[in-house]
Amino acid sequence: MLYILSPYCFLNPKNLICIFPKHLLVTNMILTKHLQLMPCTLHHFELFLQGSDVLASQLDITIADNWIEYPEVILVTYDKLRNDPTLLGWFFYMVILKDSRELIGAGGFKGKPSADGTVEIAYEISPDHREKGYGTEMAQALLNFAFGHSYVTNVIAHTEEEYNASVKILQKVGMSFVGAIRNKDNEELWEWKITREQFEKAQQGVVNA
Repeated sequence: MLYILSPYCFLNPKNLICIFPKHLLVTNMILTKHLQLMPCTLHHFELFLQGSDVLASQLDITIADNWIEYPEVILVTYDKLRNDPTLLGWFFYMVILKDSRELIGAGGFKGKPSADGTVEIAYEISPDHREKGYGTEMAQALLNFAFGHSYVTNVIAHTEEEYNASVKILQKVGMSFVGAIRNKDNEELWEWKITREQFEKAQQGVVNA
């Protein structure tokens, strides 16, 4: 007997079989205990621009309310990826709960590592799914992915100038306060950073714990 679990996955008595259309296959998927971080391809963006219900149907997911605070970012991000497809993997990720197949957030990287090996992370979880550890789990996964590439030397992040949930997440994953900066829009932000040496030392501590 064959059980249909989704448009692309089937269960026979012995095996789970998933056959995805070529345009939905992605690389650089990041998996954690609870989350699936899926890099948004051009096709994913195009599905979303047709309507969130179209994306949900194609990926066999549900979409949480306010999964992204500023939906207009989608179009800007799509244009950037279209102009530079090599950003894929170092750019926009969708955050999906593995058990419920619900899209609950977004984030990833703000571009490929710079010449000196620095890359910036960002993350966002929908309000209904906050304070459950998902933000920390996502941030840690992004650090693991980044430092899994030998040419990455530093990971940075920026927050508003206040002690908020984002700051707590960065502190939990070992990032340290660098100082206040102004971005290109002349907004004052706090900058946070972790070096490869600090990351590897923290990871060694986890292994030895």
